[in-house]
Amino acid sequence: MQSSENFCNDEEGRCFLATFRPLVRSARGRSAIREHSLPPFVDGSCRREPDFESAFPSITATCRGGNFAPRLRVGDRVAYLTVRGKYLGDSERGWRLVAVLRVLHRFASHPVAAAWYEQQWQPLPSNCLVERNPPKVYELTNGDPPYEVKKHMMEEHDSVRLIRLWDATYRKRIARWPVFLATKAEFVELSSPPALSEMQMCSIFGRVPATLNPPRITCEQLEELARFANSSGDTLRVVRRKVTGSH
Repeated sequence: MQSSENFCNDEEGRCFLATFRPLVRSARGRSAIREHSLPPFVDGSCRREPDFESAFPSITATCRGGNFAPRLRVGDRVAYLTVRGKYLGDSERGWRLVAVLRVLHRFASHPVAAAWYEQQWQPLPSNCLVERNPPKVYELTNGDPPYEVKKHMMEEHDSVRLIRLWDATYRKRIARWPVFLATKAEFVELSSPPALSEMQMCSIFGRVPATLNPPRITCEQLEELARFANSSGDTLRVVRRKVTGSH
């Protein structure tokens, strides 16, 4: 366990480790990738969380409710790994380092965030829940909605209704936790992200960390993740950028 003095100064931004389920993880998701030429390592839900494809990748409470997004503030950095699994022919189960994001703006609500993206002449991120921004259709997802949605759909498969219920679970969460984070990608790779083994994870963290509630890590550990991924032969450039108030 790292002592508190090893964490970055809060004025410089804190560092966190989070995981997500990529589209390529499920059979339904792999079909979507083939049929619609989608990047394999986008998030697989009907509201991409986070939305790595945006020019300003976005983080919200759609997935983890109050456990993560409300904790973040401007300047914080998040390393996003896939959940553990075998990807793209891997011989052993491991992780892929998909992105390192730095928070640029923290908005009080999704409508306020939507207005900002439109001022930048940018499409709205998938996880920006405003009326003019519908969820992804079933055919573009991993086909794996939350458990409460699956219960309702046990005896029928109406993909339109399924997406409506899936989206409704997210809307309930953002009604309670409306914060919206716009970030700058220091690194993002959605086609063939660098792999990390259990041995490497244990070398960095002393164990395989639990990420259901994304933990705060030292910024040295985040940079160590980048170094291990780079040593695997993949090209990885994590570019440190100063956070400014306008873009």
